Amino acid sequence: MSKQEAIIVVLGLLVINVLARLLPHAANFAPVTATGLFCGAYLGRRVSLPVTLLVLLISDYALLYANPYGQLHLGAVYAPWHLWYGQTQLFVYAAFGVSALAGQWLKTHRSPSDIIVVALFCSLQFFFITNAAVWVAGAYDRGLHGLYQAWVAGIPFFKGTLSGDLVYTAAFFGLYELAKARREGAAVLVQQPYQAS
Repeated sequence: MSKQEAIIVVLGLLVINVLARLLPHAANFAPVTATGLFCGAYLGRRVSLPVTLLVLLISDYALLYANPYGQLHLGAVYAPWHLWYGQTQLFVYAAFGVSALAGQWLKTHRSPSDIIVVALFCSLQFFFITNAAVWVAGAYDRGLHGLYQAWVAGIPFFKGTLSGDLVYTAAFFGLYELAKARREGAAVLVQQPYQAS
């Protein structure tokens, strides 16, 4: 991918993430994990983690102004520290960082089954990390039973996480590979013009 294409892709991912998170959607049905996987697979090691976290940060900032379920907060300009919603946020960002790092494995393993397995892994690690974070924050009893309760309470949200991760990952990878194949096919046609016999 050229530098110009990478910039276009990053801007496209940013717009998709902001819109998908601002518009009404099922709980946890979001493109952030797919963004991390895609960036890891196509943008390279140095770029994937910062781009994924920047996309998350910008879309989180947009959520200060608009709730996907109808409330607008346009009467004020929010300072960056308003993004902080508690110690669980560190775990959320770390879990999405894991997705960007996992996406780097897809750089050399891009079969549909590999992509699905890595997306499933990312859904599971996000579920376990973020719900454990709620337990660490003190929402549940400090013992292992409290951790178990945190994971059980998170199960209804896992459906949105899993389906969002799979749908957006399939869309991002599939559409990019389709566009790449069409571009390469057009390049072959230009190099080998049709000759009538």
